[in-house]
Order: sequence, then C-alpha cells, then structure tokens
Amino acid sequence: MNQLQLFKKEFDPYIRQYIEQKIKNITKYTKDSFIISYLGYIKTIVLSAGKRIRPYVAYSMYLALGGKETEKVLKFLVSIELFHSFYLVHDDIMDKASLRHSVSTVHKHVADMLKKGERLNDLNHIGNSQAILIGDLLFSWSQEILNLNKDFNQKIAHKAKRLFYEMVDEVTVGQMIDVDITTRKKISKELIDQKTYLKTAGYSFIKPLQIGAALSGNSNKDIEKFCKEFGLRMGMAFQTQDDLLDITSTDEELQKTTSSDKSQHQHTYFTFFKSLDEGKKMIKENFEKAKKLVENFPLGDKNKNKLLNLVEIIEQRTF
Repeated sequence: MNQLQLFKKEFDPYIRQYIEQKIKNITKYTKDSFIISYLGYIKTIVLSAGKRIRPYVAYSMYLALGGKETEKVLKFLVSIELFHSFYLVHDDIMDKASLRHSVSTVHKHVADMLKKGERLNDLNHIGNSQAILIGDLLFSWSQEILNLNKDFNQKIAHKAKRLFYEMVDEVTVGQMIDVDITTRKKISKELIDQKTYLKTAGYSFIKPLQIGAALSGNSNKDIEKFCKEFGLRMGMAFQTQDDLLDITSTDEELQKTTSSDKSQHQHTYFTFFKSLDEGKKMIKENFEKAKKLVENFPLGDKNKNKLLNLVEIIEQRTF
C-alpha cells in the first residue's frame, strides 16, 4: 500500500461522516423513496474508488512545511474532495460517460432507475437534470465546510479560501475551453497548453499545493512560486499521462469510460504527437523536472521526501 492509498484510508472516514450527516439532515425535507435513493447514491459515487489526489497533494505540502494539526486539515480538505465530486458529476454529463470509479455515473444511475420503474418523459434528460441538482448539493456542501470552518485563524482561512475560489474559477474556464474546442476542426498547441494549465495543473496540483502551504501558516512568495513551478510540471505530466491511458487502457482498468477523447472530438497533446513515444517522452521530462525542483528547494530531506514520494506515486500510476 503506497502513501496515497494510506492517505485515502485515513481521509475517507471524514468524508463518510460528513456526507452521512448531510443526507440525514436533508431527508427531513422529503420521504419520497426515489428522491432519498438519489441522495443515497451520493455516498456511493463519492466513496467509491476515487484516488483523493487533490487533498493528498495539499496534505503533502502541508506536512512538508511542518504542519502538525493533521485532523483539522483533513476535515478542511473534505471541501476540496466534495468540490471534485461535484465537478465530476457535471463533467460526466458533458462527456456522456456511463462509468466512474467502477460504478454507474450519477445521471446514468438515475435514468436506469427511472426506466426500470417505467416512468414517463425523456428519462435520459431527467437523469441529467437530477445529476445536475445532485452536483449542486455537493458544491454547496464543499462551500459549507470552507466557509463555516473555525479551526484556523482568520488570516490563514482567508488565504486558503481565496486560493480555493481561484481554483474554482480556473477549472471552470478550463472546462469551458475543453468543451468549446470539441467544436473546432483545428486548434493550436497553445490552446491545449492553456486548457491543461487551467483544468489540470492549476486544479490538481498548483492550487492544492498552495492551499496546503497556506494552511501550514508558512506560505510566502518563494513557496508560492515553487508550488506554481512544481505543480505545473506535475500537471503537464499527469494530463499527458491521462490522455495516454485513455488511448491504451480499457474501461475496467481505468474504472471509468475510456476512449472518450476520440468519441467526443477532444483535442489533446496526442492530436499533435506523431507517435505515442513522443507523448511518453514529454511525460518523463516533466516528472524529471518536477523532481529537480524538489531537490533544489530549501527543505529538509525528510520533507523533500514527502514531495518526491508524491511524484513517484503519480509517475507510477496505471489508472
């Protein structure tokens, strides 16, 4: 079991406890069995095989900078994972995906339930509609954790929240670019770079790293610069790796719908690459640059190892 898997084992009980309490609170508004079952599926989709990369990235940076209040930080980072769950629920609708973390996507699950019950109307559309609403709940819950948290002083909390909202803006604009380019016959590599920076590097690495640093109380301009440079290399490697896996893996291996890039007319780096080897070279180079950034950053060896371990885990992933 690697460090990411150990983190997930430690982190998931906080997510479970929060979701179960929220579902319990919400069911006071209705006793309808179908609506309650939709709400119950939130727990299924969030607690399935998600990797918890973003909270782990933030947590790794927090620890690398000497953070000690681990329970408080883990509770706070539930907000990042719930936002990610919201994002995936809506993303799956846009991608017309049917599988996520080895279970049905929310919109497909709802549509299948309605079809089984021989309901009326355009049931696929209703499935999409209910999934949008479920995603809205997840977004609301992520904001509740973020804004009602009292575990950190005002200065630290304000900085973490500012970074969180910048992350939301960036990934949303990145997703808008991602959706729009599916309508274009040709695009520039620069636009793919921009999409990758906003949707992957910033969202999955730079901002989580900066949030972890902010929560440690030890953030400064040099640390923020390191997070940006290190996160950029990690994000470029991660996204190119993801595009490669989409091409070369099966649904079962990735635990989600694959080959969606091609079917949805997506443009990725592999649109420009002449071979898979060119993409693999780009992945390797970015991971190597990420490692050098860590090695050259003034942290003790023990703390550097926390970040080098993060690189190793992402580098070796197969799903």
